[in-house]
Amino acid sequence: MIKHNRIKQFLALAIILAVLALSAMIALKAYRGMHTGSLLSKLPKNIDVSLKQIHYSEEKDGKKKWDLLADKAEYDKGGELVHLSVIHLTIPPDGDAGEAVVTSDRADYNTKTRDVELIGNVVAKGASDMEFTTGRISFDNAKGVLRTTDRVKFTKGNLTVDGVGLELVLDRKKAKVLKQVEASYNFEKGKK
Repeated sequence: MIKHNRIKQFLALAIILAVLALSAMIALKAYRGMHTGSLLSKLPKNIDVSLKQIHYSEEKDGKKKWDLLADKAEYDKGGELVHLSVIHLTIPPDGDAGEAVVTSDRADYNTKTRDVELIGNVVAKGASDMEFTTGRISFDNAKGVLRTTDRVKFTKGNLTVDGVGLELVLDRKKAKVLKQVEASYNFEKGKK
C-alpha cells in the first residue's frame, strides 16, 4: 500500500509541476507580447497609415494608365496627402509615345486634387533615348501641366537643353524652358 500511495503522490506532483510550467510559459508569452507592441515604431501624429513596399496601378477603360512602386507610403488623412519614398513610376506606351519611367527620392500626392509633387533626383526616361532631370517638379492634375522652378536638363540623342524652370502642357505635348536656356548638339556623338 505504501508503494501505491507513493505513486499517487508522484503523479500528483508531476501534474502540479506540469500545470505550473504551462502557466509560466503562458505568462511569459503574454509578457513578451505586451513588450513587443512597444517595440514597434510609433507613427508621427500627422500620419494615419504607413505602408512599406507598395505597388499601385491605375486603369481607365481597361487600359493601364500607370504603375507605381514605392518603398514607403504614409497617409495623412487630415491633410489628404500621401507621402511616398523612393518612387518608380512606369507609364505604358500610348500611341506613338513609348514607355516612360519616372523616378524620384520622394513624392507628395494630394488625394483630393490628385496633384503630385516629385522631390529629389527626379529623372524621367522615355523609350526613344529621351531623358529629363530636375530636383523637383509638380503636376497640376486639373490643368494637365508639369511645372518646376528648379534647374532642368533634357537630352534626346545628340541634343541637350539646359535651363531653369519648365512648363510642360501634356495635352499639347509642348514644353517651355523658362530662363537661362542653353542648347547644344553633339555632331560627333554616335560616329565611329
